[in-house]
Amino acid sequence: MKYCSNYKTNISHVTEEKLSLLTGLDERTIRRSIKRLKDAGYLTVQTTIKEDADRGFIKRNSYFIKPVIKDYFFLDNSFFKRNYSAKIAGLLLLLKAICLNNTDAIQ
Repeated sequence: MKYCSNYKTNISHVTEEKLSLLTGLDERTIRRSIKRLKDAGYLTVQTTIKEDADRGFIKRNSYFIKPVIKDYFFLDNSFFKRNYSAKIAGLLLLLKAICLNNTDAIQ
């Protein structure tokens, strides 16, 4: 979601369908993850409904991502294109999460 956001405003207009395609996860899993982020206070969701003459009512979500001041890490997009098993991918993400900000160093 952050990858598809405006880095100055921290606002993302990405659809759940696009997130599903980018991550390979089911849309229900994406919705549950968004709800968890929202419940934890990391995300605010604003839904707008527009009427289109051809397609009827269109529901669009805007996601306002809470800016992170510290404890962050970036992943190269190639991480998600590699064919890791779920356990290995989870371990690598956990290791990256405990590294110093945007480095590969662990104290």
